[in-house]
Amino acid sequence: MKLRTIVSATACALLTVGVVTGCGQPNDDGRLTIGVSYPTANSPFFKAYTDFIEEGGRQLGVDIRLVSADESEQKQLNDVQNLISQGADGLIVIPQSTSIARALLRTASQSDVPVVVTDRNPGYDPGENDKADYVGFIGPNDEQAGRGIADALADAGGSKFLALGGVPGNSVAEGRKLGLENAIADKGLDLVQYQSAGDSEEKGLAATENLLQAHPAGEANAIWCFNDNLCQGSIRAAKNAGRADEFVFGGMDLTPQALDAIESGDYTVSYGGHWLEGGFGLAMLYDKLKGIDPKNPVVKLNLLAVDKSNVDEFKQRYVDNPPDFDFTKMTGGGDTSYQINLD
Repeated sequence: MKLRTIVSATACALLTVGVVTGCGQPNDDGRLTIGVSYPTANSPFFKAYTDFIEEGGRQLGVDIRLVSADESEQKQLNDVQNLISQGADGLIVIPQSTSIARALLRTASQSDVPVVVTDRNPGYDPGENDKADYVGFIGPNDEQAGRGIADALADAGGSKFLALGGVPGNSVAEGRKLGLENAIADKGLDLVQYQSAGDSEEKGLAATENLLQAHPAGEANAIWCFNDNLCQGSIRAAKNAGRADEFVFGGMDLTPQALDAIESGDYTVSYGGHWLEGGFGLAMLYDKLKGIDPKNPVVKLNLLAVDKSNVDEFKQRYVDNPPDFDFTKMTGGGDTSYQINLD
C-alpha cells in the first residue's frame, strides 16, 4: 500500500495571519521558553516526539523544557504548575487523560500562559471554555488509524480478533477503539475480547498472557493493538507460548522495533508519523507568542500505513535519510504545506 500524506496542504495551513495581543514575553536573554509536558519518557514514540520539538527549538532559538508525567495525572498537574512558576512563556501538553486536561488548561489560563495541546484531545475545542482555553490542537486521526489496523489484519487473514486497548478515558484510546469497532461491524468480523492494557511493552506482555490462557488455539487469529509497544509485548507472549503462528499482529506509532518486526514478518502493519505533531505544535505556539493566531486551530493528522510492501522504502526515506524541516518556514505565515509520503 502507498504511504498517505501525514497532513494535507489544507489541513496544515496552521499558521496564517490574524493578529492578537497579549502572549508571552521573552526571557532576559531574549529567548522564549516553552515547557513540554508529555505522558512518559519510556517510549520510542515519545523520544521521536520530543526530539522533533527540540530540533524546532534549536532552529527558532527557543529554550525547550521537557517534563515526563510518568503516566501520573497528579505529577502532570504538578509539572505544569512548576513550569508556569519557572517562567515558561507557553506550554505544549499531551494530557495524560481527558479528565485531567481541563485542570491543566485551567491552571495555565489562570496564569495567562498559552497552551497548544497535542496527541490527546482535551474533550472540547479552543474557544469553548474561557476558563480553561487553549490555542489549538494537533493530533492523529485515531479513528482512521484504529480502523486501518483492523482492515490490514483482516486483509492478512484475520477474522477473530483479540484487542489490546490503551488507557480508558483519553481521546487516543477511545478513537482507536471506535475505529476497530467500526471495522469489525462493517466487515462482519468477530471481536473475541477487548482488554484495556495501557501503553508499555510489559503491559502488552502481561495482558496477552492472560488472553492466551483464556482463549485456546482456534478461538482467535488476529491481535489488534493500541500501539506498537503493546504489540511488541503481545508478540513476545505469543512466541513464549509457542503460538505466534496462530496470529497476525498490528499496531501504531512506527517505532523502530515495529519496523524491524515488519521486516522480519512478525508484524503486519503499523500506522504513524504523528511524532511530528509536537514540532507542528511548537510552530503554532511560537506564532501565537509572536501575535499570530492559527487559521486552523484543530488539526487531525492522517497517518502513514507501513507494511511489508513499503517498509524498506519508508526506512530509506524517513529513517536512514530523514527529511529536513525548516521551522522558519513553518512560522510567520510562511510555507505550511507539510507532507510526508512516498509518491
